[in-house]
Amino acid sequence: MRFTRPRRVIPHRIKMSGFLSYKGEQEVRFDTAPLWMLAGPNGSGKSTVFDAITFALFGETRAGATNYRELINHACDNLVAEVDFRIGEDTYRVKRTINRRNKSTFQAWHLS
Repeated sequence: MRFTRPRRVIPHRIKMSGFLSYKGEQEVRFDTAPLWMLAGPNGSGKSTVFDAITFALFGETRAGATNYRELINHACDNLVAEVDFRIGEDTYRVKRTINRRNKSTFQAWHLS
């Protein structure tokens, strides 16, 4: 049996709007440094960044697949979660949206 090194998913960028505590469009870039730390007081949205990544990729958050409308910021009509990531030498983008009427979209691209 030949051992192959597992491929890692490396996040590069997350863009979200209307997602939990993020009303307006926010972008977090992870591709500008090899190490990152999210810091801030309780309730400032640190975990929401990871929830947006998980939602974009898998359609779920820490709470699981529940009522997706609860993920939409109370002041917004819809949410968008978009993630760019690398696996090996390939770069991908996934984007998931949902509105208050439970209409959702999922798109995926192989960028390079």
